Amino acid sequence: MRTPSLFAILVLATVSMAFSQASGTTKHSTPWDPVHIISPATNQSVDGTSVSFEYEPPAHRRPQSRPLVFRIQLDSQPAVETVDTSYTFDNVTPGPHAVSVEIMDGKDRPVASSQSVSRFIVAPSEPASVVAEPMLPPSLQKVAMFLPQAAAPLDSGDGSGEMPLLSAIGLGVLVGGMVSAMKTRV
Repeated sequence: MRTPSLFAILVLATVSMAFSQASGTTKHSTPWDPVHIISPATNQSVDGTSVSFEYEPPAHRRPQSRPLVFRIQLDSQPAVETVDTSYTFDNVTPGPHAVSVEIMDGKDRPVASSQSVSRFIVAPSEPASVVAEPMLPPSLQKVAMFLPQAAAPLDSGDGSGEMPLLSAIGLGVLVGGMVSAMKTRV
């Protein structure tokens, strides 16, 4: 009596395994090699805020009818999916970073054992030389030129310098002060 029920269980188990393999619900039968990261190499120092990331599929990959889809992720930023074998990240801050790449299967799931990670460093950029531009409107720039400056001539000698402007302002202040004083006395 035990033999027929044991036989039935074996048959059901075999049919179930065959059905699951045919429907594609099992994992990949052969593991993939990891994606090969070309650049940036681990511990490489990168200059600038744009980092070009290059990679290639494993050397022994199974032939597929569709192109490979790669998922790339820099640090904890949202992942990017592409069929290209290079991707550029912009506005990368100085300091250490990690970038990972893996292959996606036809059902938009990562293929086991295909992920590679590269840790690199973005070097801080050299500070740009700062050129101080005047922040004053042109009419006040001439007045500001009278502030002490090293080796700056005060008057060009042809009457077009800043001295006549300063004299006119000083005269205006003097006359205005006198008029104000006269009004308060009357």
